[in-house]
This record gives sequence, structure tokens and C-alpha cells, in this order.
Amino acid sequence: MKIFDSLFYGALALSLIPALAQQPTAQTGKIHGHVTNYTGQSQPAGLICLSTDNGVTVAYTFPVDSHGNYAGEAPAATYTLVYRMPDTPPSLWIDAINNITISAGKDLEQNDDMSRQAFIDELPDEQKKELEELKKHNANAHNQEQFIKTINTDLGAVAQDLKDAEIARNTAVKELGKTADPSEIDAKAAAIRSSKCAEAESFTLRDLQTIKESGLNADETTLWENLGRAQIGLKKYEEAEQSFKRVLEIQEASGSPKPEVQAFANAGLGEVYARTGKTAEAVKAFDLAAKLDATHAGMYLRNEALIFMQAGNAEAQVAAAEKAIKTDTRDALPYFIKANGLLKESGVDLAAKHFDLPVGCAAAYERYLTLAPIGPYVAEAQAMLRRASKGTTAAK
Repeated sequence: MKIFDSLFYGALALSLIPALAQQPTAQTGKIHGHVTNYTGQSQPAGLICLSTDNGVTVAYTFPVDSHGNYAGEAPAATYTLVYRMPDTPPSLWIDAINNITISAGKDLEQNDDMSRQAFIDELPDEQKKELEELKKHNANAHNQEQFIKTINTDLGAVAQDLKDAEIARNTAVKELGKTADPSEIDAKAAAIRSSKCAEAESFTLRDLQTIKESGLNADETTLWENLGRAQIGLKKYEEAEQSFKRVLEIQEASGSPKPEVQAFANAGLGEVYARTGKTAEAVKAFDLAAKLDATHAGMYLRNEALIFMQAGNAEAQVAAAEKAIKTDTRDALPYFIKANGLLKESGVDLAAKHFDLPVGCAAAYERYLTLAPIGPYVAEAQAMLRRASKGTTAAK
């Protein structure tokens, strides 16, 4: 008689009864296989029994291990294979397969797959409903797993795009050659940067939309960070501002915000403000980033100085460079940025053959050359010092 015990896909803590005593003979064969329950998962417990009277009497019993496998040996004959649980009442069974023939000296593979339609059709309505719900759950879980794989793949591609955007000028020089016209190099670098940032933006927007539509419970922090970086590269400053603010909102809502993440977002806002002429807001944002992540304060302040230099704000670049120098006296770049800013602030006619460097400028150039003798701005620093008129370096 067939019964339907609950066959859940999770591991069951069962005490298996030992196999019945068997008297092997010369005419025996082996049998082994795998048991799958009606959910489609390996059944991690239970008993496979062999019966010669259609399941009424058990002749041989083999335990199913935690992986759903069983194996045993029995006299050559034709049996009914029965699956039972240790607490299944005598003469009852959960599944049965007729006409299983064991041949002498051979090893028969006989699986018991209770996810077959014939077995499902005989399930009680309540268990059929349970199975349908489980299938929906598994389908959703599979879809979410695929979504996560796609997003992780995109994150890798976006990281590479943003890295390529940062070194766009180096790539342009390699492609065009060092002797190429500077304007051609600049144009090539801008094209590379725009292409890479546009791709990064596209991937990230798609992933954010996927999360929204699928209902994934995912941390979107990195996606919004990447989106903000890409949007800055595309000079979409208003959108970038909203992206970095979204990072801060997510961190605040988490209940346990990460200072280093908040610092990154504030630095992103600082760059947006610096590039859009909002000097006070930029300084405030960069200072907050340095405070939140003191370990990397020098990096944030150096970046602030560099961005102000790129934005053409000489006064702000000098102030930021001095903060960076105070934070890390061994970092070479802030010294060059300071010298560059002092020179621009002074109004010196750079077209002149010789000129006086403003106070502190020569000292900053010389310190840069000492700390970075093969740095990217060595040629410029040396040229400025050579062109300075005699006695300038005394006014440091």
C-alpha cells in the first residue's frame, strides 16, 4: 500500500535502521542508485527496500545516505524496489518501482526519481500545491541568481571602463606617439574617456533597473558610486550629484553606515562642486571626506587640489595643496600643485623669457623634484626653475 510521507528537500535528522540480515550466495548481484524526492532535490535519508511480493514484505534493505545515494547486494531475482522512511509503518511505502531484475555478478544502476510526472500525479492536492509553491520559489531564486551573476559581470566591466577612462591620456599617447600634436592627443584622450564612461554608465543604469524590476534585495552602493564616477567623466554633473547623494542615503538607511563609503561619496560631491564653480561646497565636502576616512585623508586632499587645478581655480588649488602637504609631507604631487597655483595666482607673464617666481613657488617646485625625480611633472618644474630670474630662489 502506498502512502505519502513528507519528503522535504532539507536534510532530515533520522536514525536509520540497519539492513536486514542477508545470506549472500554465489548467485548474487549488486544494485546502486540515487533517490530524488518530488521537489527535484536529492533525498538525504530513508531506505531502499527490495520485495518479492509487490512491497508487502521487505526482503532486503539498504540505507540512503546524506547525498541521496544507496548501494547493496542481493540474490539474483526480480524485485519490487520500494522507498520507505524508517518510521513508515510495515507493509506501507512511499514509492515503488516494479520489475527490477538483479543479475548474478552484475551491478545494476537503479535510480528512484520521485519528481517524475507519474508520481506527482498521485500526490495529494495539498502536497501538489506545496510543490507548485516550491517551484515558483526555486524559479525566482534561479532568476535572482542569474541577475546577480549578470550584475557581478557588469561590475567587473565597469571597473575596467573607469580604470581605462582614468588612463585615457596615456592610452592616447601610446596610440598616437609621443611626438603627436598635443591637441590631437587631448582629443583622442577625450574620445576614449567619453566612450569608456558612457559604457560604464549604460551598464550601471541597466543593473539598477534590473534590481528595481526584479525586486532583488541587493546593496546598490557600488552601483551608484560607479554611476557617479561615470557621470563626472561625461560631465553630467547634476546627475552625478544625485548619484553620490543616493549613496549617502543608502548608507544612512542601513543603520550602520560605513565611514569609508561616506567619505568616497563626499569626495565625489566635492569633485562635482569643484568642477561647477561651487568652491565653498567643494571644500566642505572634501574636508568631510578626509575627516570620515582619516587613513586616506592625504589622498582626498591631494585629489581636491588636483581637481581645483584642472578646474582652473588657482586660489582653491593652493589652499587644498597646503592642506594635503600638512597631512602628508612625503607626497610629491601637492608640492607641484601648490607651485603651479602660486604661479597662476601671481599673474606672471609665462610668455616672457625670464620671470620672477612668487614667494614659495621655487621651494615647492624643488621639493617636488626631490620627492619625485622621475615624476610626470619633472620637465615642467625644471623648465620653470630655469626660466626664473636670478635671486628668485632666495625668496622661498
